[in-house]
Amino acid sequence: MTESIYEKVYNEALTTAIADAVSKVFDKKFEELKDNIASPYVNGIKGLAAYLGIGETLANKLHKDKEIKSSRFGREIWFRKSDIDKFMAKHQE
Repeated sequence: MTESIYEKVYNEALTTAIADAVSKVFDKKFEELKDNIASPYVNGIKGLAAYLGIGETLANKLHKDKEIKSSRFGREIWFRKSDIDKFMAKHQE
């Protein structure tokens, strides 16, 4: 008896493995997001840009011009979310 195309393509074990792999990736990303939301700090220029919803070039300019307070630990730059929010409140019109 000839297998249908569906039977040739569909493999339950493969589908389950893919679903498990995708689920693990989503779980990991969700945990990272949850940790990031809970943290009172933003890490790096990329993090500052993402938090403000701006480009990295502008975020870097704000950092270089010392518009937003930051701390440096080794090579990492950290911003307090409260300092970023104060900057935003001061510049909202």
